[in-house]
Amino acid sequence: MILFINGLDNMNTMSKVCVSIIVPVYNTEKYLSTCLDSLMNQTLLEIEVICVNDGSNDGSPVILREYAKKDARIKVIDKTNEGQGVARNLAISVATGKYVAFVDSDDCVDHDLCRRAYECAEESHADVLMYDYTKISEDLGIRNRGSISSLASVSDSDRQTLLAHMGVVWTKLVRLEWLRTHGIHFPENRIYEDIFVHWQLLTLADRLVILPERLYYHRINSAATTFRTDWKRADAIAIYDMVRDFLVARNLYQQYRNIFLLRQLSHFSSIYDAIDGQFKPRVMAMIRDRIGEDECRYIREKHCLRWQDRDFYLALTGSIPAKLRRAIWLLARACYRNLKKQMISDTENGTDSTDAANPQEPIL
Repeated sequence: MILFINGLDNMNTMSKVCVSIIVPVYNTEKYLSTCLDSLMNQTLLEIEVICVNDGSNDGSPVILREYAKKDARIKVIDKTNEGQGVARNLAISVATGKYVAFVDSDDCVDHDLCRRAYECAEESHADVLMYDYTKISEDLGIRNRGSISSLASVSDSDRQTLLAHMGVVWTKLVRLEWLRTHGIHFPENRIYEDIFVHWQLLTLADRLVILPERLYYHRINSAATTFRTDWKRADAIAIYDMVRDFLVARNLYQQYRNIFLLRQLSHFSSIYDAIDGQFKPRVMAMIRDRIGEDECRYIREKHCLRWQDRDFYLALTGSIPAKLRRAIWLLARACYRNLKKQMISDTENGTDSTDAANPQEPIL
């Protein structure tokens, strides 16, 4: 591992670092400059950007060094590829800011993110501050245009609702001293590592504050973890084991039981649906091992599980009606997706598909 830092003399002239921005980088040369430009153009100048090159074998290391030469606030750490969890933990260990923020290297942020988040956190004495995001396509087009943040109607104290939000860290500013005091770290050698830290941050923070503004731009990238279908997708099962153990150890399980089971059971069924067929038997065995009396009781209680998820577990326990409903739904979904794929292909090829049906997406 090599720590590469440029412009130390210039850094020494800064009175303090308000925000340390942690950016794990692995083979994202296509988007990296856009990401770094959005960070270097922040209206809050007292920042440091810790880029951890996690063994990239594309042009990402060259881009990082070019930016580090131009701006002393950029620190580059080179290491062998070990995953985002290791990269983020390493960056946290060397961060010097009062707060830390997390940015994925294929995303970008509003130029006012750090200033708005820092000032709000200071005013409210926040341990953890949570802001909102906008989805963007690979060409930076806006994917969801809602002008009102989805966090605008959520109370700071409504942790159940906040835990139901996507389990990511790139919507959060965290006070570094608090993070270290609580020993919060990312699971290593796993994907979906954000989920575990998301639960720790939102359940342990004494002062959890919402900044209901869309300040982060999350790129919908087909190469991202969300779209994986290989065995690594099953890492989420182990991550939820860690979340459960954490909640039990902190005597928080009963307080957050319903939202935990909702997230766990929903995620498990989605893993089974999305993973490659060769892995389905192994995943099913892992899921069966984790469906105990508490999970069965939750499923029977008819909480807010989607009917597709409930049928997945009812079918698993032998329900014939659930098996039939699930088979019909899977067939309908496959037909819809094939039709949609054909319509996209026709559009790209310039053929007219106006005579084709335009079905609605099944309620998932």
